[in-house]
Amino acid sequence: MRPDEIESRLRVSPLFRDVAPSSLHRFARETALVRVDEGAALWRPGALADRFMLVQRGLVQVLRRMPTGDVATLALFGPRECVGVVAVLNRKPWPAEAIAHGDHVEVLAVRAEPVLDAMREDPSLAMAANRVLCDATEMLRSRIDVLSAGAVPQRLAALLLHLGERFGDTDEGGALRIPLALSRASLARLVSARVETVIRTASEWQKRGLLVTDATGFEVRDAAALQQIVDEGDGGSHGRDTRPVSRNDP
Repeated sequence: MRPDEIESRLRVSPLFRDVAPSSLHRFARETALVRVDEGAALWRPGALADRFMLVQRGLVQVLRRMPTGDVATLALFGPRECVGVVAVLNRKPWPAEAIAHGDHVEVLAVRAEPVLDAMREDPSLAMAANRVLCDATEMLRSRIDVLSAGAVPQRLAALLLHLGERFGDTDEGGALRIPLALSRASLARLVSARVETVIRTASEWQKRGLLVTDATGFEVRDAAALQQIVDEGDGGSHGRDTRPVSRNDP
């Protein structure tokens, strides 16, 4: 990727939106484009957090694996968002694992040291980092809302509405388009459910005309109906699965 392309991508990030052109040029020289396959790790716990990770494509799930084999999701990050900024700012090892979700996930990895040095002289960059930290706190709160939504239909509906609010666009017909190509296996991991349960639930919604999926993402045809599922538990008995996901689940 050319340096000017990297600069353009950095500029749309909340972290680098307001930095001086000279600083942006310097950061771009310290940036690499990383492509990660679905299900692969961007990093493992204990590795040094020495890069600002800016998501370009797909989703990144920050998680912690329990001794029981269960997985606890801590946060979700999507396009234009910065992953793991707390650990980078504190210059500490990554406390959790980051897993890629989607087709050909892309992340810009910016070497942290020159950015941290610039923060001492550029108040706008320091303020931007503070805003990113606040956004990360809000993302964690939203993730808790998804996990506490109830059975699988409620959790899946809450996840789709959450992704739509953060990354989606509404077309002239009122449909909510979410440009994230996530497999059923990814959705299952994100809502802590079994793949077959998510497949069954999504298929039922497609038959009802609530949801359409294709190779580029999702189209929510009736967001109000999904919100009703979240609010009233209108998922029926289909897809109800409150069992924990074991390490042997797909």
